[in-house]
Amino acid sequence: MKKIIYALLISGLIFGQSAIAQTDCSKYYPISDGARFEITLYGNRMKKEGKVVYAVKNDGGDKVLYSMEMYDKKDVLLTDSTYGMQCEADGVSIDFKSMMSSGFTSRFNDMEVDITGNNIYLPNNLNVGDVLPDAEMEITVTGAPIGMTSTMRMINRTVIGEENITTPAGEFSCLILSYNTEMKMGIKSMGYTKQWLAENVGMVKTEDYNKEGGKLRSISLLTSYQQ
Repeated sequence: MKKIIYALLISGLIFGQSAIAQTDCSKYYPISDGARFEITLYGNRMKKEGKVVYAVKNDGGDKVLYSMEMYDKKDVLLTDSTYGMQCEADGVSIDFKSMMSSGFTSRFNDMEVDITGNNIYLPNNLNVGDVLPDAEMEITVTGAPIGMTSTMRMINRTVIGEENITTPAGEFSCLILSYNTEMKMGIKSMGYTKQWLAENVGMVKTEDYNKEGGKLRSISLLTSYQQ
């Protein structure tokens, strides 16, 4: 469960609410009908641990649909889901309940799953030095055989620089967003994340550390992108 939740959060799909022209929806994320992109997840020694594949469905209305498929390191499908996106006037955000749809909650069979928290917000106008709002999610599972509550916080979200990044999907000019993570799933885990974001593409690279300036735990790369 922990890897699934974290992979969803770091995959960079930060979408949201409001009604403006779809061409103005997001400066950083693809909304073209038929666009597909693949994020591959690696351990700290670049050993593949899984991948997440996304596809965009845009009928020209005020909502864009995203399908998501998560695979393990042997490309065996673990879970899939579909969720809708709308836009805010000055950026995008994602509702955790929309992301954690039936493809995720069905894993708990007849247990009740409640997801609360505030959205992850990303403005279209990003500059080095910008500080963005914190985000928090809590998942409560109740029922037999045992209940559980898990939380994750993303704090100190700051644009710290610019860099050109090359991945199997190509070369991209990126802004670098960093933040601290606090995750509690039975035990409390702290971390530090750096994300490289490219205009009209989204997340190109993510590095996850056990703490700021600490040991690298995992890397996520954009390995395929079709607009």
